[in-house]
Amino acid sequence: MGKKFLGGFLFLLFPIFLHAQAVAPATPKLASISVGGYFSYGQTDYGQFHAYGPGAFADLDYRVWRSVGVGVEGEARFLDFNTKNGLFEQNFLGGPRVTYTIGRRWEPYVKALAGGSRFHYPAFISKTVYDYTTYAVGGGLDVHINDRWTLRPGDFEYQHWDFPPYGLSPWVYSAGVSFRVF
Repeated sequence: MGKKFLGGFLFLLFPIFLHAQAVAPATPKLASISVGGYFSYGQTDYGQFHAYGPGAFADLDYRVWRSVGVGVEGEARFLDFNTKNGLFEQNFLGGPRVTYTIGRRWEPYVKALAGGSRFHYPAFISKTVYDYTTYAVGGGLDVHINDRWTLRPGDFEYQHWDFPPYGLSPWVYSAGVSFRVF
């Protein structure tokens, strides 16, 4: 009875001695979801105004090859012109992005976004908020600090608004941080 009990007990503990529970998975994660925030500064192309303000973004990435990933980015940006007359704009854009990983930390990317933007004219022109279709192309760099946190030191976008009569073409620079949820 004692030998059977001792043999069964050692059999149960045997995987612990081999560190079987601590082995990393054989396949790496191919998909990830990150959410983050940033601070933006841009030239609005409406007069000579510069605007700045906070924003939020979410990325869904899928690793296609070892260094190349494809995914989707969505963003919301709230820019204030810092004028006393209530001039501001908001962007709500989404679209595909392609990443290329260099080493374990550096990840440059390019993106093409589309969506809508809201523009609030100065109070002496109108008190109404107007919506415009917006297209944007851009790129940037993500620097992975660890498995969860990523620093985004630079994100640049060139936008085109269907703004009457000829459209607006502002540019926006953003910097921020993100957290990998999955």
